[in-house]
Amino acid sequence: MSPSLRLPSAVLCFAVLGLILCPPTPAGASPGSGAFVVRFQDQIGFFIVDDAAGLMSFHGTDLTFAQICSGGPFAFEDLDIQLVISPTGPLHALFTSPEHHVVIYPTTTLPDPHHVGPGDCPILATLPVLASGTARLVRTDNDLTFSGNGANAYGWTSNGTLLQAGTSKALTYSETVRGVILPGTSDPRDLKASIRLAP
Repeated sequence: MSPSLRLPSAVLCFAVLGLILCPPTPAGASPGSGAFVVRFQDQIGFFIVDDAAGLMSFHGTDLTFAQICSGGPFAFEDLDIQLVISPTGPLHALFTSPEHHVVIYPTTTLPDPHHVGPGDCPILATLPVLASGTARLVRTDNDLTFSGNGANAYGWTSNGTLLQAGTSKALTYSETVRGVILPGTSDPRDLKASIRLAP
C-alpha cells in the first residue's frame, strides 16, 4: 500500500476497494437476495489531528515518519474488517483491532492535510515522537462508498497504554473521532477529534 493517505474517512487498500466494487456472493445466496456480511483482514493506515491538544496520531504501523520517509519498505498492519453489503442500501463498515499500533506526534502545518504523501516528508521526518505503542481500535463508517441518500457518518475510538518517547513512562491514551460527509459532497467534516495522553 502506498504511504499516501486521505484524511480521515476511508484510507483503504486496493483489496478492500475490490470487495466493494465486486462483492462476493456467499454460499446459498443469490445476488439481490438481501444484505449479507463479509469478514476479512486488510492493511489500513490513517491519521488525525487534535489542534486543541496540539497532538497528531498516526495509526497502522510502529514505524516513525522519519523511518517511512527514509525510503525503506513498509506495510500497514492488518485490521479485522466487516462489511455489511446490501443491494439497495449503503455499505456499512466496521474496522477493529485489539492491538493496533499508534504513534503520537506534535501537530504541524502541512500544505494539504487531507492528502499526505512522500512530498510532505521534509516536514514529517523532522517531527519528534511523543509516545507510541498499541491500543484497541474500533472504527465505523455507515456509507463507505457514498451510495446512500443520507450523510455518511464515520469515526473511531482508540484507547490503551502508550510509552512516552525517551523515558518509556506509561501514559494513558484515548482518542475519539467523529465526522460526517454531507450528501452530494466528498469532503470530510470533522465534528470531533480528541486525543488525550495522561500519566
